[in-house]
Amino acid sequence: MKPGITRVAQLGVSWLFVIYLVGVALLLSSGQALAQTGNIDSVSKWAWGTNIGWINFRPTDGGVTVYEDHLEGYAWGENVGWVRMGAHNGGGSYTYVNTTKGDYGVNRDLSGNLSGYAWGTNVGWINFNPTHGGVTIDPISGSFTGHAWGENVGWISFKNTGPAAYNVVATTVIAVTRGDVNGDGTIDLLDVRLCLQIAQGYLVGTPTQRGAADVDRDGDVDETDAQILSEYIIGMRSALP
Repeated sequence: MKPGITRVAQLGVSWLFVIYLVGVALLLSSGQALAQTGNIDSVSKWAWGTNIGWINFRPTDGGVTVYEDHLEGYAWGENVGWVRMGAHNGGGSYTYVNTTKGDYGVNRDLSGNLSGYAWGTNVGWINFNPTHGGVTIDPISGSFTGHAWGENVGWISFKNTGPAAYNVVATTVIAVTRGDVNGDGTIDLLDVRLCLQIAQGYLVGTPTQRGAADVDRDGDVDETDAQILSEYIIGMRSALP
Protein backbone atom coordinates (compact mmCIF):
# COMPACT_ATOMS: atom_id res chain seq x y z
CA MET A 1 0.00 0.00 0.00
CA LYS A 2 1.29 3.49 -0.82
CA PRO A 3 2.51 5.60 2.14
CA GLY A 4 0.00 8.37 1.37
CA ILE A 5 -2.92 6.00 1.38
CA THR A 6 -1.71 4.45 4.66
CA ARG A 7 -1.48 7.91 6.21
CA VAL A 8 -5.01 8.78 5.10
CA ALA A 9 -6.33 5.50 6.52
CA GLN A 10 -4.61 6.19 9.84
CA LEU A 11 -6.09 9.67 9.94
CA GLY A 12 -9.52 8.22 9.21
CA VAL A 13 -9.22 5.81 12.11
CA SER A 14 -7.98 8.62 14.36
CA TRP A 15 -10.94 10.81 13.49
CA LEU A 16 -13.34 7.95 14.09
CA PHE A 17 -11.82 7.49 17.53
CA VAL A 18 -12.15 11.22 18.25
CA ILE A 19 -15.79 11.15 17.17
CA TYR A 20 -16.36 8.17 19.48
CA LEU A 21 -14.80 10.02 22.44
CA VAL A 22 -16.89 13.12 21.73
CA GLY A 23 -20.00 10.94 21.63
CA VAL A 24 -19.15 9.41 25.00
CA ALA A 25 -18.48 12.85 26.46
CA LEU A 26 -21.84 14.14 25.23
CA LEU A 27 -23.54 11.08 26.66
CA LEU A 28 -21.95 11.73 30.03
CA SER A 29 -22.75 15.43 30.03
CA SER A 30 -26.39 14.83 29.16
CA GLY A 31 -26.88 12.28 31.96
CA GLN A 32 -27.53 9.41 29.58
CA ALA A 33 -27.11 5.75 30.48
CA LEU A 34 -23.63 4.29 30.79
CA ALA A 35 -22.70 0.86 32.17
CA GLN A 36 -25.72 0.50 34.42
CA THR A 37 -26.95 -3.08 34.10
CA GLY A 38 -29.81 -2.80 36.60
CA ASN A 39 -31.71 -5.79 38.00
CA ILE A 40 -33.89 -6.80 35.04
CA ASP A 41 -33.68 -10.42 33.84
CA SER A 42 -31.25 -10.96 30.96
CA VAL A 43 -33.94 -12.78 28.91
CA SER A 44 -37.27 -11.41 30.15
CA LYS A 45 -36.48 -7.77 29.42
CA TRP A 46 -38.81 -6.74 26.59
CA ALA A 47 -41.84 -4.47 26.45
CA TRP A 48 -43.74 -3.75 23.24
CA GLY A 49 -45.42 -0.73 21.73
CA THR A 50 -47.40 -1.07 18.50
CA ASN A 51 -46.21 2.36 17.35
CA ILE A 52 -42.61 2.14 18.55
CA GLY A 53 -41.62 -1.54 18.54
CA TRP A 54 -39.53 -3.30 21.19
CA ILE A 55 -38.25 -1.58 24.33
CA ASN A 56 -35.30 -3.28 26.03
CA PHE A 57 -35.15 -2.82 29.81
CA ARG A 58 -31.66 -4.34 30.03
CA PRO A 59 -29.77 -2.95 27.04
CA THR A 60 -26.02 -2.74 26.54
CA ASP A 61 -24.70 0.39 28.30
CA GLY A 62 -28.01 0.88 30.10
CA GLY A 63 -30.53 -0.88 32.28
CA VAL A 64 -33.39 -0.36 34.70
CA THR A 65 -33.19 -0.96 38.45
CA VAL A 66 -36.28 -1.67 40.56
CA TYR A 67 -36.03 -0.43 44.15
CA GLU A 68 -38.55 -0.80 46.98
CA ASP A 69 -40.22 2.52 46.23
CA HIS A 70 -39.00 3.71 42.82
CA LEU A 71 -37.31 2.88 39.51
CA GLU A 72 -34.05 4.20 38.11
CA GLY A 73 -32.03 3.85 34.93
CA TYR A 74 -32.64 3.64 31.21
CA ALA A 75 -34.49 1.44 28.73
CA TRP A 76 -33.68 1.46 25.01
CA GLY A 77 -35.75 1.24 21.86
CA GLU A 78 -34.17 0.94 18.41
CA ASN A 79 -36.87 3.23 17.04
CA VAL A 80 -37.01 5.76 19.88
CA GLY A 81 -33.65 5.80 21.69
CA TRP A 82 -33.22 6.09 25.46
CA VAL A 83 -36.14 6.26 27.90
CA ARG A 84 -35.18 7.30 31.43
CA MET A 85 -37.15 5.91 34.39
CA GLY A 86 -36.42 8.86 36.68
CA ALA A 87 -34.18 11.82 37.43
CA HIS A 88 -32.83 10.29 40.65
CA ASN A 89 -29.65 8.23 40.50
CA GLY A 90 -28.03 6.41 43.40
CA GLY A 91 -30.59 4.03 44.89
CA GLY A 92 -31.80 4.16 48.47
CA SER A 93 -35.30 5.21 49.43
CA TYR A 94 -36.73 7.87 47.11
CA THR A 95 -40.11 9.15 45.93
CA TYR A 96 -40.42 11.27 42.81
CA VAL A 97 -42.72 14.28 43.15
CA ASN A 98 -43.36 14.51 39.38
CA THR A 99 -44.07 18.23 39.55
CA THR A 100 -40.81 19.56 38.11
CA LYS A 101 -38.57 18.53 35.23
CA GLY A 102 -35.76 17.90 37.72
CA ASP A 103 -37.72 15.45 39.87
CA TYR A 104 -39.73 13.21 37.58
CA GLY A 105 -39.78 9.44 37.65
CA VAL A 106 -41.61 6.16 38.23
CA ASN A 107 -42.65 5.33 41.81
CA ARG A 108 -43.63 1.94 43.24
CA ASP A 109 -46.09 1.46 46.10
CA LEU A 110 -46.25 -1.30 48.73
CA SER A 111 -48.37 -3.52 46.46
CA GLY A 112 -46.10 -3.11 43.44
CA ASN A 113 -48.29 -0.58 41.59
CA LEU A 114 -46.29 1.90 39.53
CA SER A 115 -47.10 5.58 39.05
CA GLY A 116 -45.40 8.68 37.72
CA TYR A 117 -43.58 9.36 34.48
CA ALA A 118 -40.58 8.21 32.46
CA TRP A 119 -39.07 10.51 29.83
CA GLY A 120 -37.52 10.02 26.42
CA THR A 121 -36.16 12.82 24.25
CA ASN A 122 -37.76 11.26 21.18
CA VAL A 123 -41.02 10.07 22.77
CA GLY A 124 -41.84 12.59 25.50
CA TRP A 125 -43.57 11.57 28.74
CA ILE A 126 -44.58 7.98 29.46
CA ASN A 127 -47.32 7.65 32.10
CA PHE A 128 -47.13 4.44 34.17
CA ASN A 129 -50.56 4.92 35.76
CA PRO A 130 -52.80 6.25 33.00
CA THR A 131 -56.58 6.16 32.82
CA HIS A 132 -57.67 2.73 31.52
CA GLY A 133 -54.17 1.35 32.08
CA GLY A 134 -51.42 1.00 34.64
CA VAL A 135 -48.33 -1.11 35.33
CA THR A 136 -47.74 -3.39 38.33
CA ILE A 137 -44.66 -5.34 39.47
CA ASP A 138 -45.47 -8.54 41.33
CA PRO A 139 -43.61 -8.25 44.67
CA ILE A 140 -42.81 -11.97 44.68
CA SER A 141 -42.00 -12.88 41.06
CA GLY A 142 -40.83 -9.45 39.87
CA SER A 143 -43.00 -9.71 36.75
CA PHE A 144 -44.25 -6.47 35.19
CA THR A 145 -47.85 -6.52 33.92
CA GLY A 146 -50.13 -3.92 32.38
CA HIS A 147 -49.77 -0.95 30.07
CA ALA A 148 -48.10 2.47 30.17
CA TRP A 149 -49.22 5.33 27.92
CA GLY A 150 -47.45 8.07 26.00
CA GLU A 151 -49.28 10.85 24.19
CA ASN A 152 -46.80 10.61 21.34
CA VAL A 153 -46.43 6.82 21.15
CA GLY A 154 -49.64 5.22 22.45
CA TRP A 155 -49.76 2.08 24.63
CA ILE A 156 -46.70 0.14 25.80
CA SER A 157 -47.37 -3.42 26.99
CA PHE A 158 -45.18 -5.23 29.53
CA LYS A 159 -46.43 -8.78 29.27
CA ASN A 160 -47.99 -11.05 26.64
CA THR A 161 -48.59 -14.77 26.96
CA GLY A 162 -49.71 -15.32 23.36
CA PRO A 163 -47.69 -16.73 20.46
CA ALA A 164 -45.30 -13.76 20.61
CA ALA A 165 -44.72 -14.04 24.37
CA TYR A 166 -42.71 -11.34 26.14
CA ASN A 167 -42.35 -9.91 29.63
CA VAL A 168 -40.22 -7.58 31.72
CA VAL A 169 -39.08 -9.25 34.96
CA ALA A 170 -37.00 -7.82 37.81
CA THR A 171 -34.72 -10.50 39.24
CA THR A 172 -33.84 -9.00 42.61
CA VAL A 173 -36.95 -7.24 43.83
CA ILE A 174 -36.82 -6.95 47.61
CA ALA A 175 -38.33 -10.21 48.85
CA VAL A 176 -41.68 -9.83 50.59
CA THR A 177 -43.01 -12.78 52.61
CA ARG A 178 -46.63 -12.11 53.45
CA GLY A 179 -47.17 -12.23 57.18
CA ASP A 180 -43.50 -11.91 58.15
CA VAL A 181 -43.88 -8.20 58.85
CA ASN A 182 -40.70 -7.80 60.91
CA GLY A 183 -38.63 -9.87 58.47
CA ASP A 184 -37.18 -12.29 61.01
CA GLY A 185 -38.13 -15.39 59.01
CA THR A 186 -40.95 -16.45 61.34
CA ILE A 187 -44.65 -15.53 61.31
CA ASP A 188 -45.74 -15.03 64.91
CA LEU A 189 -47.42 -12.63 67.35
CA LEU A 190 -44.66 -10.09 66.91
CA ASP A 191 -45.78 -9.73 63.30
CA VAL A 192 -49.41 -9.28 64.41
CA ARG A 193 -48.34 -6.50 66.80
CA LEU A 194 -46.35 -4.71 64.09
CA CYS A 195 -49.20 -5.14 61.62
CA LEU A 196 -51.61 -3.53 64.10
CA GLN A 197 -49.22 -0.66 64.78
CA ILE A 198 -49.09 0.08 61.05
CA ALA A 199 -52.86 -0.37 60.61
CA GLN A 200 -53.66 1.98 63.49
CA GLY A 201 -51.17 4.63 62.39
CA TYR A 202 -48.63 4.29 65.19
CA LEU A 203 -46.00 3.32 62.63
CA VAL A 204 -45.71 4.04 58.92
CA GLY A 205 -43.58 0.98 58.17
CA THR A 206 -41.18 0.48 55.32
CA PRO A 207 -42.51 -0.54 51.87
CA THR A 208 -41.32 -4.10 52.61
CA GLN A 209 -43.07 -4.19 56.00
CA ARG A 210 -46.28 -2.79 54.55
CA GLY A 211 -46.15 -5.27 51.70
CA ALA A 212 -45.79 -8.16 54.16
CA ALA A 213 -48.55 -6.77 56.39
CA ASP A 214 -51.03 -6.47 53.51
CA VAL A 215 -51.90 -10.16 53.81
CA ASP A 216 -55.25 -9.89 52.00
CA ARG A 217 -53.58 -8.05 49.07
CA ASP A 218 -56.12 -5.25 48.88
CA GLY A 219 -53.45 -2.54 48.68
CA ASP A 220 -53.98 -1.31 52.26
CA VAL A 221 -52.85 -2.34 55.74
CA ASP A 222 -55.76 -2.41 58.17
CA GLU A 223 -57.12 -4.34 61.14
CA THR A 224 -58.52 -7.00 58.82
CA ASP A 225 -54.96 -7.95 57.93
CA ALA A 226 -54.07 -8.26 61.61
CA GLN A 227 -57.13 -10.45 62.23
CA ILE A 228 -56.30 -12.76 59.31
CA LEU A 229 -52.71 -12.99 60.52
CA SER A 230 -53.86 -13.87 64.06
CA GLU A 231 -56.20 -16.58 62.76
CA TYR A 232 -53.33 -18.06 60.73
CA ILE A 233 -50.99 -18.15 63.72
CA ILE A 234 -53.45 -19.90 66.06
CA GLY A 235 -54.42 -22.43 63.39
CA MET A 236 -57.85 -21.17 62.38
CA ARG A 237 -56.50 -20.71 58.85
CA SER A 238 -54.32 -23.21 57.04
CA ALA A 239 -52.90 -20.58 54.70
CA LEU A 240 -52.93 -16.85 54.09
CA PRO A 241 -55.15 -15.52 51.28
